[in-house]
Amino acid sequence: MNLFAARRCLLIGLAGLITACSEGPLPTIGRTHGDVPMSRLIAFDSQQKCYRFLENVAFEAPFADGMAYQQTTCLNAGKKIGRKTIDEVAELHVSLTSDGEYYIVKGGY
Repeated sequence: MNLFAARRCLLIGLAGLITACSEGPLPTIGRTHGDVPMSRLIAFDSQQKCYRFLENVAFEAPFADGMAYQQTTCLNAGKKIGRKTIDEVAELHVSLTSDGEYYIVKGGY
């Protein structure tokens, strides 16, 4: 194998590894993705000292059915979303779908 072929194999392998390890896109309308970290939808804002929603999020999960939050809503630590605190929700991995306006949390662990 010549040097060019070896480099090509190395680059293809590296590209495959990067693609496999990166997080996929959030779901589109009618699609459901499982095992999505809530950190893709909620982030702690250290300046405001609260958890900020990065997208519009609605909950159809057993712990918080019917609750919805607009993007940029900021909830203080300890605030409840259904039966869980925002701190607990931010740590979850969830099953997620979209209706085009909201990302809908179906369940989480």
